Amino acid sequence: MKRLLCWIAVVLTAATLCSCGKKEASANEPFFYTFTDAAGSEVTLQKQPEKVAVLFSSFADIWTLAGGRVDITVGESVKRGFAADDAVLVDPDAGHADIDLETLIAAQPDLVIGTADYEGQTTAVSACREAGIPAAVFRVETLDDYLAVLRIFCDITGDEDAYRKNGTEVKQRADAILQTVQKQAAQSPKILFVRAGSSERSTKAKTTDDNFVCAMLGELGAVNIADTDKTLAGSLSLEAIVNDNPDYLFVTTMGDETAAKEYMNKLLQSDGWKELSCVINERVAFLAKDLFHFKPNARWDTAYRQLAQILYPELEL
Repeated sequence: MKRLLCWIAVVLTAATLCSCGKKEASANEPFFYTFTDAAGSEVTLQKQPEKVAVLFSSFADIWTLAGGRVDITVGESVKRGFAADDAVLVDPDAGHADIDLETLIAAQPDLVIGTADYEGQTTAVSACREAGIPAAVFRVETLDDYLAVLRIFCDITGDEDAYRKNGTEVKQRADAILQTVQKQAAQSPKILFVRAGSSERSTKAKTTDDNFVCAMLGELGAVNIADTDKTLAGSLSLEAIVNDNPDYLFVTTMGDETAAKEYMNKLLQSDGWKELSCVINERVAFLAKDLFHFKPNARWDTAYRQLAQILYPELEL
């Protein structure tokens, strides 16, 4: 009953993501587990997977945090250290959109895990199901989403300690940070969040609706000027930015990190930008890619703490 209540709690906090199912196993009965993925598809495992394909590096991270081994994956998972040394690569070029279906299906995985965010991956998952291979897609945008996926993965691996260490305890620490900020922070600072590339075309302001870090900043009491000024959505209107004059500027990079930082630093030295309060007061933060471009997963509490320390350096967190 306690386990069932845990599953229900996870579903309620991340109902739009996926739902945990039922797991039946004993010394005399085979492994059996059913869950619903982010696309609303019911996935049933008749045995505990021994060879797992993970097509998205953030989910390869979560699978290993749950005590699993990544046997088939994309190049980025290998580069980030989330895959076995002898992992079969279904995308050596490190992208996520195009999966080598022939290699994937020929490797005969017992379970395929993909993301719902790329059509190429949803197509790959569908193809695996047609080939009789259990496959699921997931989506993680919040801490609760992460916990829901981790719950499913830990149910599959049977590693309950991993859920406690990398799930329950992470949420407890994150909740403590949010509670401290909500009780003690005296102001609601205005912020601008920019995802920077190496050129004007690839550098955009982001809103709470389309970026998980913006959502975290909102939970910490910050007001994103791109949420209130629609001329900033998906653009960098200098006129709007000067008019709103944010207290803080947060920057993440995509693509070539060095080139993106160089472009952004050059922009901050230009007319208009260099007169902003956040630039004058040195409140420009370049955020670490592993926490704020990729999902932080088991370090979600660390990500909250870092953002809170930037916004409210006077608080003891």
